Parts: sequence; structure tokens; C-alpha cells
Amino acid sequence: MTPTYYTTAELARAAQVTRRTVMHYAELGLLTPDQVTASGRALYGPYALRLLRDLIDLRALGFTLEEARDAVTLRRATHDINGVYRRDWTRADIPIDDERLRALQVKLRTVHDAYERQADNLARFDRWLTKRFTGGQLPPAHAAAHDPAAPHTSEPDGPDPDRPDPDQPASATPERG
Repeated sequence: MTPTYYTTAELARAAQVTRRTVMHYAELGLLTPDQVTASGRALYGPYALRLLRDLIDLRALGFTLEEARDAVTLRRATHDINGVYRRDWTRADIPIDDERLRALQVKLRTVHDAYERQADNLARFDRWLTKRFTGGQLPPAHAAAHDPAAPHTSEPDGPDPDRPDPDQPASATPERG
């Protein structure tokens, strides 16, 4: 099966950003096309959409452009063009020095810890705002995560073995021992 490629405009639409945003990230080297046509048109594979969404999320979380670049560089070095984790990657595949990797890890842990501390408060505040200001008309945040047309929320690279599959009935979820 041949992969689907996005033009710059199509990638921007899929990520719900402007074409200029995609072009800006490409100019900065944060997002690179997977192919370039003979006429010079940039084409992006499906994994580029994930990387673009990662960039958008990281920037929204307060990461600098350099930190976002390092995170995307790390992901590209450890995943193939389709976004599948490469088990054969080596440290030599990652063109980031140890000091910057340590700084990135500190930032990631800081953001993750803050999110964990605030997760319940954020969900409660979202429910309150939805009820008070929209009459409850917005779908719950977890429902939007499964809607391909909904704005992106960062998802894990694969299924979480400790969470039941939301698409399976509860009785079909295997018991863990």
C-alpha cells in the first residue's frame, strides 16, 4: 500500500493550523518534507502530521523552539517514516548531545509533573465551564480525543496495556493478573 502524502495546505488543514505555520516550521527545519516533487512541491507523509501536532502541543506547553526541535529530532531518530518505533536505533542515530537531552528530559518531567498535579482540576474546570457557558453542548474532552475532526490532543505511540480499549465492550477487556 502506498502511503498518502499531504501537500503543505493539506497538512495544515489536517492539523488545524495555517499553511504559513507549516511553512514556518519547515523553514526552521522543525518539519521536513518526506518527498519533494520535480516541480519543488513539498509532500509530507502521515507521520509528519503527528510531528506537526507534537510541535504545536510542545509550543503550547511552553517549550522553546529549540526544545521542540530536539523532541522532534529524537522522535524522528527513533521512529521510521511511518511512525513505527525502531527497535534498532542506536545512540549514534540521535544528533543531540547528552547535555541537551538531559535538559529536555528535565523539561519533560517538569511539564508532566505539573500536568499530573493539575489533571483533575483541569477536567473539573472544563466540566464547569461547559455546563455554565455552553449548556452542556460540547462533547466531553475524552470523546473529542476519538473524533478525527476534533483538535489534536497528544496520544501515546501505542495502546496503554493498563487501560482497557475504549472501542471494546468492557466484558471483552482481558483481566490482568
